[in-house]
Amino acid sequence: MLNTQVLTTQEAAEYLKINPQVFEKYLRQGRVPAKKVGRQWRISKLALDLWLAPSLAQVLPQLSTWQQIFFLGDQIGQQTSLSDEQVLETVQRLRQKRGFNPKSRS
Repeated sequence: MLNTQVLTTQEAAEYLKINPQVFEKYLRQGRVPAKKVGRQWRISKLALDLWLAPSLAQVLPQLSTWQQIFFLGDQIGQQTSLSDEQVLETVQRLRQKRGFNPKSRS
């Protein structure tokens, strides 16, 4: 699940392991993604993670897709009363039937 935690200025500085005054300077300069709520700043932990590692933005859609797949799999399992073992056996049979060998993928 994606982290939707909202941090205060102090918490964000601690998370980044930098001096709070330096972090506040970054906020005033607009260098860090944040929103001002009244007189106080609020910072999304997810936005900070993306700011630190922009390549994560490319991975997030894939994570979302896998979360949907797992959610649908759970729903199907509940509706059909299949055990995890039965689902895995069925997937393996389908792979063999279709000639799919995940170990041979590059």
